[in-house]
Amino acid sequence: MKICYKFILVTALIATPLWSAEKSPEIYNMGNVKGGDSKAAHGIIDKKCTKCHTGARIDKALRENKDMFKIQKEMEKRGAKLNSREQEVLGIFWKQQSPLKQGK
Repeated sequence: MKICYKFILVTALIATPLWSAEKSPEIYNMGNVKGGDSKAAHGIIDKKCTKCHTGARIDKALRENKDMFKIQKEMEKRGAKLNSREQEVLGIFWKQQSPLKQGK
């Protein structure tokens, strides 16, 4: 059996980054967010939050380190309807987006 060393080398070079790839702890540890990613949170935002304004407005608030918990509560007072699971998923997501505010 003849071993093609070039094939092994190319395969190893291509696969090496995949072997070391890990989910970041921020994304992986998201409570009941299905799949261990933020898809559920983004789905809730797309479904519930963008009825009244764009996702860009939410992104801007995140970039400016606004208190997303406070904003969420204000939006609920204004009529946004979130069930307990949606509130939990978004709460975890907001915490992951602004880890420095967790101690407040």
